[in-house]
Amino acid sequence: MKISSSYKALIAASMVVAAAPAAAQDMRIAHGYPAGTTFHESYTALEGYVETNSEVQVDVYGMTLLDFKQAASGLSAGVADAALILTTYFPKEYSEINLVTDLTMLANLGEVPVSIGAVVGGAVTEYVALHCPDCQRQNAALNQVSLAFSPGSQFGLLCRQPMNTLDALSGSNIRASISVHRRWAEKMGASPITISGNEVFDGLNQGLMDCTVNAIPELSNLSLFEVVSSVTPNVPGGTYGGAAVGQVNLDFWSGLTADQRKVVARGMAKAGAHVMTSYMKLQNSDLEQAKTNGTTVDEADDGLKAATQAFIKEDVETIKSIYKNDFALEGVDEKVVLFAELLEKWKGLTAGMDPTDADALEQLFWDEIMSKIDFETYGLN
Repeated sequence: MKISSSYKALIAASMVVAAAPAAAQDMRIAHGYPAGTTFHESYTALEGYVETNSEVQVDVYGMTLLDFKQAASGLSAGVADAALILTTYFPKEYSEINLVTDLTMLANLGEVPVSIGAVVGGAVTEYVALHCPDCQRQNAALNQVSLAFSPGSQFGLLCRQPMNTLDALSGSNIRASISVHRRWAEKMGASPITISGNEVFDGLNQGLMDCTVNAIPELSNLSLFEVVSSVTPNVPGGTYGGAAVGQVNLDFWSGLTADQRKVVARGMAKAGAHVMTSYMKLQNSDLEQAKTNGTTVDEADDGLKAATQAFIKEDVETIKSIYKNDFALEGVDEKVVLFAELLEKWKGLTAGMDPTDADALEQLFWDEIMSKIDFETYGLN
């Protein structure tokens, strides 16, 4: 894998450490968020669990060791022992994983799940860990192993005015950062625009766009309460499935004992569950604050819901074509069918759960996925 020139110096500077890899008892975790954020706190929860239950000592580095663009190559090179990888930043390297993380809107076919993060997180983690040898081979080629994925909450429409009907959306400008949502906007008669998250406030405030497609917690994360007067939940829906919270350097992993690997994996389950339930708590609090501020919560009407359901079914074929033709993946049809079945399985498993109960979700991930992993061999063969 080619390492970009932007951080060759960083890797070179770390050679004192990398030349003699960190002892199995030392685990450096890198992520691209600042301290105090959800992901940092989630890794801190992992740190406490792993240090209490094994000899492994954990250090968590927020923004200081690897940023999001450096994460994949930096982890492969051993700059960190584990890292948060946003897999869609690396379309080719993680194409096998990205195939299924592009399919998260499928979770909304039929009944919309209470926590799409729990559904997609469970389905993606199970798919990669237990059902996808091609994912394992792709990870091995990167000198990595996957342990957990942690999506957030549902994507909705955060708008300057109510945009919960097809008529309202027609001719509007919709900011969408994910390709499937740009295709959805076009299908609904809107014009998709692409700007960075840092520009969303100004774009809404200046009327350059009518809505942004984001998870509801971005109201607080991006400070959008002042410029959003209407929220339409669950439309277009889906979530960001490519947050690989549990990517681990394979050299580090192979240096652990089987018991240590088991503890690290349980720690990753804890971190992932913490992320997903934290997003649900923030979604609930942001909706309450929005109502207090006078923002309306406008459910999509039946016409928009039906059009979105039809789009989800049609777009599966587009996604399959992309991964067959652009990435030359094999067995795409079968992989999509399997993942759709896993989404339905996890909708059932999480249907009666409190979406803010991190301990229950962690235990479910362990029982359904990680307890079935052979830690003597996982990722090593």
